[in-house]
Amino acid sequence: MIITSDNSSSPAGLIWDDNNYSCAYDALFTILYEIWSTDAKTWTRRLKEINQHHLKSLSACFKIYMNGQSTFETARDTIRHKLHSQSPGQFPYGTRGTSVSALASAIFASHNIVAISNPECTNCEYFEPSIDDRLDFVLYEKENTPKSTNHWLRSLEHETHERCPQCFSAMMQPISFKSAPNLLIFEINSKNIKLSKTLKFEQEGETVVLDVRGLIYHGDLHFTSHIIGTDGIVWYHDGMTTRSGCENDGDFDKFSSKNLLKCRGKK
Repeated sequence: MIITSDNSSSPAGLIWDDNNYSCAYDALFTILYEIWSTDAKTWTRRLKEINQHHLKSLSACFKIYMNGQSTFETARDTIRHKLHSQSPGQFPYGTRGTSVSALASAIFASHNIVAISNPECTNCEYFEPSIDDRLDFVLYEKENTPKSTNHWLRSLEHETHERCPQCFSAMMQPISFKSAPNLLIFEINSKNIKLSKTLKFEQEGETVVLDVRGLIYHGDLHFTSHIIGTDGIVWYHDGMTTRSGCENDGDFDKFSSKNLLKCRGKK
């Protein structure tokens, strides 16, 4: 159900490029700009800490747009050009599609090790020293679908066939972030997973809470998105139809997990 309202408070949206299909960029960057614009200084620092290349450039482009010195589409196209120059097959121009998952992975590829894994016995108290892990800020769904995104986050681990050298029981290798991340992206393919509206980290006696701020949907070879504002309003964006604006889709609190996983025929 769409609630009509004055769109003066609508998040900024990207207009779809019908010559060089841009829906993957439109969906992701519209969400990221809404997050960034709530506290530009803080998010510029946070994004730069993740990736000194693409996210630093994206923040700079966002700032130029916010200051009225360029269009939102120019900001998008600047980053797109850099990605295309590095990997034209993965980030093509023209009417070939781009994977939003590949796009997120490329721009959020951290320059630092952000996670560790801790080999330990499932039976006795034996454990091994923690080791650096390749986990990043984009999490991919595996074969065994977790019950919820919160459970997914709490049960990150590597499959291991190692046996404990002390009691010969099975070993496990849980993964944890070195410090609580400010932003995470989940790739969700299952219809049965529960979308947790908040994610909680217990880190060194401190509780860090992450709120859902955006969802991207795919269908008919096209990406659209929902942006969740800091006021709890859910906004729908489609670069083809809503173009530079967004449509008010209602209150986030009234959306069930099932309803959040689909949007106007797309999932």
